[in-house]
Amino acid sequence: MTYAGFLALFLLGPCALLALLLRRRLLCRRYWLMTALLALIVLLAMAPWDHAAVVRGIWNWSPAQTWGLRLWLIPLEEYLFALLETLLTTLLLLALLLPDPAPWRRIPEREPANKKGA
Repeated sequence: MTYAGFLALFLLGPCALLALLLRRRLLCRRYWLMTALLALIVLLAMAPWDHAAVVRGIWNWSPAQTWGLRLWLIPLEEYLFALLETLLTTLLLLALLLPDPAPWRRIPEREPANKKGA
């Protein structure tokens, strides 16, 4: 399996499914700002670490299993992995820890306007 196939199967697919299920809640601008901030932090932490590991020969990616595009010795798929992994994590948190209040919201019953004797 190629790296792109792995991303599609284990990250892109679940992200798409969760996005479909949470579509109403994904209209929240705050969610996207927090996800973007987390993704930036992940990329800033991941890239130097991966670059140092490649330079020292600790790990590498097979050119046959990647697209061949590299930035700072790191394949493009590795950057996509970091971004999709962050997106999947935030989608799961949104789904599991922050339940949608809309289905349980009750409209309060109106009291009669002309109460007598009170």
